[in-house]
Amino acid sequence: MEFIVYIILTALLWVIALTVFLPFTALLKYSKTFRNKWFPFIYVYGVLFLFGRYTRPFRKRCFEMLKENLPNRSKSKCIKILEIGIGSGANLPFYPENSALTSVDVNPSFREYFFKNRSRYPHIEYERAITCMAEDMSEIEDSSMDVVVTSYVLCYVNDIRAVLCEIRRVLKPDGKYLYMEHFAFPRKNWGYLVQKLIAPLWFIYSDGCCIDRDIPNEIRKAGFSNIVCEEKYPFSIPLCVRPHVLGIATVCKN
Repeated sequence: MEFIVYIILTALLWVIALTVFLPFTALLKYSKTFRNKWFPFIYVYGVLFLFGRYTRPFRKRCFEMLKENLPNRSKSKCIKILEIGIGSGANLPFYPENSALTSVDVNPSFREYFFKNRSRYPHIEYERAITCMAEDMSEIEDSSMDVVVTSYVLCYVNDIRAVLCEIRRVLKPDGKYLYMEHFAFPRKNWGYLVQKLIAPLWFIYSDGCCIDRDIPNEIRKAGFSNIVCEEKYPFSIPLCVRPHVLGIATVCKN
């Protein structure tokens, strides 16, 4: 029954996008300036407002994993964290005490939302806010970070493997990569068909989000060790982005 409902909804969305909303669809597709303004607004006041309560436990669980994997960390010792694709800062409530944060986001329009939000979390020291692509974070030194965080980022980047390589580069030996991402259903699952049908439209309206990527497999192949992956399929999340993976991985360097 759910399959039929989502197939009908997908067809309806395509019809609306290519008829009544056609000018808006074209504007999103062809104007990067408009997309850069549109997406942060709709993400903060739409996506987070509607679904933030359902993803909040996942964010909390991720940082619990971090705590579990740093059992001997003294709270008096500063922990250097890089968050890629920080957006408005939805993860900030869960950061450990005495965190020193460097943030990266490719969309400069997120800055006003992030700067407004960060003042609520004085336990975090804000070091740098960098606007760049995750595939080339040359402003960040090699082996300089204790932790790298991504949430809903690997679905957006142009080259997942290049991003994961950059994450490994900037992490210190035994540094931790903390992630929360959505990914594609298995190909034999009917949910994958729904994802493939809506994917081109989703890509336009969400500023480049690819919902049909096998992100857990990419992380497993990236050269990390001690990889922990917890897969979730919460019914409270729309089907096309329902599969979630939460996890932590360690980088080993000679």
